[in-house]
Amino acid sequence: MANYLLSLPYSVTGSLVVFSTYCIWRSYFSRRYKLPPGPRPDPIIGNLRQFPKGNQPEVFREWGKEFGDIIYAQIFGRGVLVLNSIRAANDLLEKRGSIYSDRPRQVAFGELLGMETVLSLMPYGEPFRRHRRLIQDHFNRSMVESFRPLVTQEIHHLLNGFLTRPELFATHIRRFAAGTIMQITYGHTVESIDDQYVKLADDALNASIDYGSAGSEIVDLIPVLKYLPKWMPGAGFKRRAAVVRKLVRAMMETPFEMVKKKKSLGTCQPCFTLSLLENQKKTHGRMDPAEAEEDMIGISQVLYSAGSDTIAATLHTFILAMTMYPDIYKKAQEEIDQVTGASRLPNIEDRPELPYLNCIMKEVHRWNPPAQLALPHKLMTKDDEYRGYFIPQGTTVIANVRGMLQDPEIYPEPEKFRPERFMEMTAEDAERYDPRGPVFGFGRRACPGKLFADMQFFLTASRITATFDILALPDENGKGPSAAFVGISVSHPRPFKCDIKPRSESCRQLILEEDEAGGV
Repeated sequence: MANYLLSLPYSVTGSLVVFSTYCIWRSYFSRRYKLPPGPRPDPIIGNLRQFPKGNQPEVFREWGKEFGDIIYAQIFGRGVLVLNSIRAANDLLEKRGSIYSDRPRQVAFGELLGMETVLSLMPYGEPFRRHRRLIQDHFNRSMVESFRPLVTQEIHHLLNGFLTRPELFATHIRRFAAGTIMQITYGHTVESIDDQYVKLADDALNASIDYGSAGSEIVDLIPVLKYLPKWMPGAGFKRRAAVVRKLVRAMMETPFEMVKKKKSLGTCQPCFTLSLLENQKKTHGRMDPAEAEEDMIGISQVLYSAGSDTIAATLHTFILAMTMYPDIYKKAQEEIDQVTGASRLPNIEDRPELPYLNCIMKEVHRWNPPAQLALPHKLMTKDDEYRGYFIPQGTTVIANVRGMLQDPEIYPEPEKFRPERFMEMTAEDAERYDPRGPVFGFGRRACPGKLFADMQFFLTASRITATFDILALPDENGKGPSAAFVGISVSHPRPFKCDIKPRSESCRQLILEEDEAGGV
């Protein structure tokens, strides 16, 4: 046998040796450690063939029917743990956040596309903690309250858009989402969706989405591919990355340079980026100036990239749900009228008196969570054990948010939009299974802007509901809207038609009067 191996070409012999070694190691490892259940792996490549390239949330749900709510797979020897239940995600990512807060190496989006300094992709460590602390300080409860006049003003630009061009409701929503976060991040007013900074961001984000999914590209699984020459067959991902990187860098750098320029002229409006520049010595004093600037560019950009598209998707889903379920919308309108007397617009102080609207908001998050999968976590410092299963250090952990929120054991008839389900739960279960938990992320990786996003959603949804009727319109095929969604990184409703019109002349006047008063 040895003579036979020596007679083979070195490449074949090497492959056989690697294959044999892997099989022996895998057999020993599987006998010694009880891994969570999962699809049967192939030699060497593991579960690469079975691992879904598209529609991952649904494939992971199907895996869950066979293997349960924790599923283990391997790709080229690297472990991947899929979590399909809120319980498992809370047990690991929340309660054991000290060891599950890292990110897998982000070769594609981080190193090739130039997003290494974006908080959501950064590995756990001091730079991550610095970014998160700065963002949390800017979005604490008192700061969120200070943003209310700005948010209210932007809401009334949105309502005015619904008055004048209701058929463009999706465009108005996109402008609203971009305008609010642009003001907070860069002190820049967005007048239309054609704004140069919004267009830069849209072009870069759309190109990134077309490029793939963060953490799951082939170069993420086999990092050595990063060093392939661009001209080599199979290196198309590097050629595409070079194009997308230019768009990403323009998105990140251009609005930052705008703030720097306005700061030097003394014309910059108060905003997050201006605050970073003014406090640079305090937050980045010992850092090289060029490195500090790159760091601040990344901190600023994550606010826009993480905040604009998700709130747009959430509001778009709200409009779709209210179009498809007019009885629910009517009930929400009646609840608001009882609180406001139909003589004023609802405010944040009214929220405790609007339990049904709050349940609608929860159901919007559950029915179509903007991020169907949470960005992957990584078990960083040591091996772990859960439910008697061994989880190796370095395992990538994927929380299937859509799968969790479509669990029929917790949310019966999950395909239906039923806000009442949260009223039917015990108070303890309503809190435990609040969809905002999975939607805003887990543990130390939870969205630091969730208080702001929740406030923005409530004010917008309540004021739309108070002032407008929404009626379904048939499409070109004579069919009304349906629960159809599209998107890789962020899930949006497919285009649909509806008629949005003021509930009454007095509602129209409420909008106009508030708009004339500056929306405050």
